[in-house]
Amino acid sequence: MVAYCFPPAGGLAAAGSQRTLKFAKYLLREGWTPVVLTVREDAYETYLELDPTLLNRVPPQVKVVRTPVIRWLTRILEMKNRLRAAPTGSESSRGTAPASNHEGQAVEAKTIYQKIKDTITDLFEIPDGEIGWLLPAVFAGLRAVHRDGVGVIYSSGKPWTAHLIGLVLKKIIGRPLVTDFRDPWMTNPFREEGSALKNRLEALIEKKVIEGSDVVITNTIALRKEFIKRFPLQSPEKFVALLNGFDPDDFPAALAKEKNPQDPFVLAHTGFLYGRRDPRQFLEALALFLNNPKVDREKIKVIFVGSVELPYDLSRYLKSCGLEGVVTLIPHLPFQESLQYLINASALLLLQPGTETQVPSKLFEYIALGKPILTVSPMQGATSTLVAEEGIGHPADPDDIESIAAVLEKMYLDWESGPGVYSGNGHARDKFNVKHATAILSRTLDRVISAGARN
Repeated sequence: MVAYCFPPAGGLAAAGSQRTLKFAKYLLREGWTPVVLTVREDAYETYLELDPTLLNRVPPQVKVVRTPVIRWLTRILEMKNRLRAAPTGSESSRGTAPASNHEGQAVEAKTIYQKIKDTITDLFEIPDGEIGWLLPAVFAGLRAVHRDGVGVIYSSGKPWTAHLIGLVLKKIIGRPLVTDFRDPWMTNPFREEGSALKNRLEALIEKKVIEGSDVVITNTIALRKEFIKRFPLQSPEKFVALLNGFDPDDFPAALAKEKNPQDPFVLAHTGFLYGRRDPRQFLEALALFLNNPKVDREKIKVIFVGSVELPYDLSRYLKSCGLEGVVTLIPHLPFQESLQYLINASALLLLQPGTETQVPSKLFEYIALGKPILTVSPMQGATSTLVAEEGIGHPADPDDIESIAAVLEKMYLDWESGPGVYSGNGHARDKFNVKHATAILSRTLDRVISAGARN
């Protein structure tokens, strides 16, 4: 199992860590012996939160092989930053440059120079910033394959370097390869555009990975359909949708409790707020909802647990919207501690704007908790579709502030008039138990090994 994201990697990497960890755990019960090829703890990028408590969840029977990552790009970026910080000769010899054609030419030359530097930098990040893991992982993987008698290679991405490692190992040793796409690759709305050269090369690598895989796993049905459409020369049977799930061992048996009349209505969200996962539309709707005369403002609480990396100061924004006393921001916490906030909440909030084919793994943790879910996500997207089809909550269009406010009102009034115990997703809890997904994965691995033996 080639997986960059593995305990103790948490924070932004938590979803990937949990998916691979749970598959490894329950594959043991299906008769497999997982060998996880991952990175050393000190090799993770500093922006990833480490959660040592996750290591306690790795079964002792799972062999974990950790390797370094060669960070050659770091040195290049340091040199580039030093050059950028140093004054040029023209700056030291004269003050303000004259407004002339010569100045225009200088600006144009600088732009071209910057483009060249960016292109060179991009070459060291193909297919991503973890390409320095490729060589150490391939060497360690070859040793593990021969030492442990590995029969099939499974890679989990992103980072996409993991799939490249899996493909190289397959080419060298001839074992079948199963690639697990936890997200779209080239069509990912969160993907940062690189240079034209980087985009072409990365698209080529994605194509080679798809063609070289014996089975391609996607974590949503929508992504499976996308791959089938984008790669028409590949058999549709090659693509298998294997949704995330929750591990019942992670959740207390009795979660629901009777409501105390003095309890507030608490809406909780856990996870990283960044990029398109921006809460502003929800917060605008919350402010609109609080102006409703049917609502007792003092009984409304919203909690965000997790890191925040947005292009504005969220705390200041809350103050400007008059939400400072309603919304509470809590920094990143270990999994079990953040889970406690969800257990104590009246309802759960899921923010997934701007994505059509992705379903965050957090949704399945929410399902396990048996509480109503407010999903702010495109109405025709995979997340809202799943929520609506399974009857586990209330989807709302992220671009329709009034619609979000109306859903908030409905959830609040349902809570206020109800007993405080919600049991509307019992079927979904059974359906999305990770044991079921792992059983399908086990059969898939059996199938590729049998096909390889026949060939």
